[in-house]
Amino acid sequence: MKLNTIAEKNYLWVEEMGWHNKTVLEALALVASEVGEAINECRHEKPSDEFPEELADIILRVLDIAHWQKIDIEKVIEQKMLKNQQRGNRGRLK
Repeated sequence: MKLNTIAEKNYLWVEEMGWHNKTVLEALALVASEVGEAINECRHEKPSDEFPEELADIILRVLDIAHWQKIDIEKVIEQKMLKNQQRGNRGRLK
């Protein structure tokens, strides 16, 4: 499934749940909280079995914001990847 399709499907579910009652800043804070949960799943030698699900939560929250803000996230990601490739390592060690 393409990212924009996932974003739309997730957005519609979040809308159905009545959870689109926040600002963009509040929605971003929820992304940060999901990152915190992912961090907690990496406290030991290797990530826990729950780590992949926390990564999915981060992505779903970001995709929800993208769809809500009418951002073609597939296009923006492709453009950003190209920009990063053009920048190279910018003096950073490999």
